[in-house]
Amino acid sequence: MEDLPKGLASSNASKIAKRLGSVSGGRILDIGTASGGSIDTLMKTLKDYDSFVGIDYYPSATSKKEMESAKKRFEGKPVRVLEMNAENLEFEDGSFDAVCISHSLHHLGKTDRVLAEMKRVVKNGGNFILQEAYCDGDQTEAQKADELEHEWEARIDSLLGVTHNKTLTKQRIMDIVSSLKLRELEVFDSTHSVDCLFCKRKYECEDPKNQATFHRAISEIDNAIKRIDNYPDLETRNRLKEEGERIKETIAKSGSASASYLFIIGKK
Repeated sequence: MEDLPKGLASSNASKIAKRLGSVSGGRILDIGTASGGSIDTLMKTLKDYDSFVGIDYYPSATSKKEMESAKKRFEGKPVRVLEMNAENLEFEDGSFDAVCISHSLHHLGKTDRVLAEMKRVVKNGGNFILQEAYCDGDQTEAQKADELEHEWEARIDSLLGVTHNKTLTKQRIMDIVSSLKLRELEVFDSTHSVDCLFCKRKYECEDPKNQATFHRAISEIDNAIKRIDNYPDLETRNRLKEEGERIKETIAKSGSASASYLFIIGKK
């Protein structure tokens, strides 16, 4: 692989990619597929695989567009994208060789139920892969700014009927994983995602105050503000808009960078 930016090189992203490169995925179920980013990364990093099924539950027009985007993204490839509630998976016990969920725990209404369903449908000895960002620990000011934005957007989603909880703590993620009682558990802590290794903007993102990064963050905030333009409670609407403007100011000072996350792999 080409030389990497300092921050990315010092993260555990390459180690995680190497670990995935030792996994024969077989038939894989991806929970919370959205536009398909996690499937795309697994395709690039796994030792081999047979096929993917990606599922998501879509309560909003934006989410439906993501599902359609994923379907187009994987046309001609061994990937099926289905609308399905992960709390009640429509698959037989032991239907998959591997199951994964990436950065979606905080979007679940019934976390224990979803993870129990994932464990049910994976074969004995099959791989269980989980990735989730955390809000505590040694985060940079740019990462804290990103977390501030995430918490704000989570409140907007919740107002609009979309399940979106606060970012979990590292200990809470580990408690959830411990409840699964997986074997051969491995945990990696990283400041950068594996998909950063393949991103054309990886040098640009090395600087959290990079103008392109700044403008993307501001655009996301502006889009979130537009979503509450018709929210009936004027006081709430104005308060959230004011908070959004303050977050823009914070990002202008510190920049923006994705929160650190845990990559966890184990066997049923």
